[in-house]
Amino acid sequence: MQVIAEWTGGHADALRQALRMTNESFADHLGISERTVANWRKWPEMHPQPRMQEVLDATLERAPDRAKAQFALLVSEAYHAPDYQSDKARSFQSDRATPFVVAFDSMTSRKWNSDDVHALSLSFDSALERSAVEDIERLAHMWLICEPPQAIELSAGRRVSDALVAAVEHRVIQLRRADDFITGSACRELMQNELKATVRLLTDASLTDEQSRRLLTAIGELAQLAAWVAGDAGLLDEAARFVRGGVLAARAAGNSPLAANIISTFSYQVANTGNPNEAVILARTAYQGGEHEATPISRALLLERVAWSTARSGDLRACEQTLGLVEDSFSRGSRDTDPDWVYWLNREEIDVMAGRCYTELRKPDRAEPLLANAIARYNQALIRENSLYLSWLAEDYVQLGEIEHAADIATNMAELAARSNSARTDNRLRYIAKLLGPYRGTASVADFYDAYQSAADDAPSS
Repeated sequence: MQVIAEWTGGHADALRQALRMTNESFADHLGISERTVANWRKWPEMHPQPRMQEVLDATLERAPDRAKAQFALLVSEAYHAPDYQSDKARSFQSDRATPFVVAFDSMTSRKWNSDDVHALSLSFDSALERSAVEDIERLAHMWLICEPPQAIELSAGRRVSDALVAAVEHRVIQLRRADDFITGSACRELMQNELKATVRLLTDASLTDEQSRRLLTAIGELAQLAAWVAGDAGLLDEAARFVRGGVLAARAAGNSPLAANIISTFSYQVANTGNPNEAVILARTAYQGGEHEATPISRALLLERVAWSTARSGDLRACEQTLGLVEDSFSRGSRDTDPDWVYWLNREEIDVMAGRCYTELRKPDRAEPLLANAIARYNQALIRENSLYLSWLAEDYVQLGEIEHAADIATNMAELAARSNSARTDNRLRYIAKLLGPYRGTASVADFYDAYQSAADDAPSS
């Protein structure tokens, strides 16, 4: 574990980030004012009082292993980079609103090294924090063409550092966030390249048992991401191969909740494009395998996949019962010990899934308020998800006989779908077009078909 001889504001803010807490939640966690936490972020060189130094020591000691690893990486990036980088790193820690920029020429005109990896990581974090899609895409391209840290450290010998393992874990987190903004072949290549580099590290490096366990967990998480991205591209057979490898890695790491999440992810994809009854079996198998060791929020996610598969199979009673279990588990989650792979599961996502289930079961009067309210609160930067969720809301209005309203929502959905480069959004768009076909003589529906055609013409190739 990283040991801090004397805490600074920068150290304290790095711990807040590692714990995935806001200023407000971190202040509550420590029993101090929110202003104090904000001041740590504003003045990273300040030194908290001795009593607070002890509180921070205890908080780090009680933190989950993943948070400790993330904290070590953040401290390393912010305080041990070369002079030309450290000023930017400290600025980045104290003001996330200021972009941290990597010059493309400086990163490609010479041999890539560990300092460059640190710089790219900081810049990628900054772009993700700002939801800066163009920067994320540019940095993702650099990620693809430059040497990964796994290969750089292996080239110096078979023994690797804990800092490298922490860097690998952080790269998994970054790729998971990047999936919200990058789609298509670029996203598939990112996930698959990172998976190959990490498997090679596990195979070729001289590792401690703990390092091996952490890398197996990272491989399982990368396999889940690769399966998710392949499924989003409509490549279910490819997704299945990643699922098999990911489950083996997760089980070798002794991480049954992760293995359950990987199987559960595949059940969701099968429910969408394959046999819903087979998806029910997969989802229930995943839940039973992970429920005892999973956190409440993780169990809620596994149960959501069960609810979705039962909705797709037309089982109203089983779906309602499962949605009740989702609510119960989600309401009991503190999030302090959650794995990062459930970072996205919030109140809006819970309501969206319930709304989608009721839409599938042709209960639009129950689905519409859930979807409408959740979409109104949803992060507008997430183009693919907004497009998908609007499609179910449009379907609700068709079921309710409110065709003009359905067409207006569908037009908005089509405009977003043109920018998402996702097989799922394309499939949903075609489905909504089919639903609205009988009403093509209506002016609002005709407007939708114009947007639909434009989306088909303008969609980027995968």
